[in-house]
Amino acid sequence: MIFTCHRPVFRAALRRLIQTFIAFALLAGAAGVCRAGQADAAELAKLIDQQVEARLKSEGVRAAELADDAEFVRRVHLDLHGTVPTLEQAKRFLADATPDKRARLVDSLLADARYGQHLADLWQGYLISPLADDQTKRAERLRGWLAEQFNTKPWDQIATALLTATGKMEDNPAVTYLIEGRLPRAVPDLTDLTSRYLLGVRLNCAQCHDHPFVKWKQEEFWGMAAFFTQIQTPKRAKQVYEKGVVDDPSLTLATLRDAAAIDGFMPRPPTFLGGQALTADAKATPHRVALAQWLTAPENPWFARATVNRTWWRLMGRGIVQPVDDMHEANAPSHPQLLDLLTRRFTESGFDLKFLTRAIVSSRAYQRTSRPAESGEAADKQAALFGRMAIKVLSAGQLYDSLETVCGPATKVTGIDARAGTRWEFTQFFGDSGDPEPTAYRRGIPHLLRQMNSGQFAGRNLDGLVARLDTAAGKSPDGTVSELFLAILSRPPSESELRQAKGYLERVGSTSNGLRELAWVLLMTSEFSLNH
Repeated sequence: MIFTCHRPVFRAALRRLIQTFIAFALLAGAAGVCRAGQADAAELAKLIDQQVEARLKSEGVRAAELADDAEFVRRVHLDLHGTVPTLEQAKRFLADATPDKRARLVDSLLADARYGQHLADLWQGYLISPLADDQTKRAERLRGWLAEQFNTKPWDQIATALLTATGKMEDNPAVTYLIEGRLPRAVPDLTDLTSRYLLGVRLNCAQCHDHPFVKWKQEEFWGMAAFFTQIQTPKRAKQVYEKGVVDDPSLTLATLRDAAAIDGFMPRPPTFLGGQALTADAKATPHRVALAQWLTAPENPWFARATVNRTWWRLMGRGIVQPVDDMHEANAPSHPQLLDLLTRRFTESGFDLKFLTRAIVSSRAYQRTSRPAESGEAADKQAALFGRMAIKVLSAGQLYDSLETVCGPATKVTGIDARAGTRWEFTQFFGDSGDPEPTAYRRGIPHLLRQMNSGQFAGRNLDGLVARLDTAAGKSPDGTVSELFLAILSRPPSESELRQAKGYLERVGSTSNGLRELAWVLLMTSEFSLNH
């Protein structure tokens, strides 16, 4: 009788109790997922090593030793934050005697905002032409948006936001992916960009004819291209200026042919790579939305696989499939089971890039030294099979940011447009467009001369660096030399290096000038310009 009279009250109380229980369960579950995610990454790191070491053993190749702490702390800071560690960070890590310090360092780097900023720096270089109008503002706007996305969102959501973006760049920086200068990117360019960076295939080779070496057909290129036609109105310049990017369902490849907006095309209905046509339901949605849904689906055979290969390529210096954007049946992976394993785990994680990155950098394969344990052809084979770490070239952004980490902010110098910013000008001079091989050194004499003689990081920057370190070391030449090595190369000097440095300082007479020259020499070494 009591329950009958107060049934609504009882039900409301019971509902609140259940909701409270569910909330606590979700919180506990979220914490469990976080802990499980880290544990799963550690487990996956072990599986990575099993695969890599089994292949090394089958080929009779000896694996290199693990990198020492100084080599590791510099490498992981460059790979996850895009800059060398600060003097304080290097000293703190090298002084830490706890056995789990590498895992804790990886976790702290992934949790820091600089992780997303570094990935954003790389991806804005992939997605924006360096010759585009108003490139500086567009690049900075896109970099800021990408940084926030990489720090907080899984890769499938980021890719979807890029593919389906609408509006003006000022309001939605993701639209930058679809714009070249003041116009939407041409249909073939968007098709090429999307297939290379999101699917890992060079579909553009089939734009004018069937691919001469692999299975891609011309009709497959134009079937994918048709997904981008709805933003290619013949009056696109005015439209983009007034409204930004919008979808017009009436537009087709035939419309663009008639408007002479595209040359050399093959009229095709929107067709996913592999031959799957749009369903009746999908036809009712904007084509780009349908494309994003298909592309980021867990069962898509290319999306997760391409992301795994590119992440491995960026961290290890070489892809499991090489070149990184040319994945097809005739280009076999070096470790097929490893690629399948990482693809499956990455998909199961919800396309979590931090999970994938944590697993790779936690492996022995990543943490090996770059010093070869073999010689001649055996050394090359050791590197190709991930028996040692590849030596990677610092990107323009990594080089600039590392110089700022060591020396402080760059000074203004004559001949540099202050409106564009010193970093932008520096990266344009030193950078390569697109995604050059991480191990390929493409810089020449002009770059070396600029690095050696530019006033951006010389002059008072080096004087200030020496003064700070000299004071911290108690005006001890030996102590200051050691601090310089730690600040610039993230390691203490060897006995031989310390002896040579002391001899040089005794010969030059002026300690401050000698230390300044020593700092300049260390900054100009290949050891500083490479990630090893």
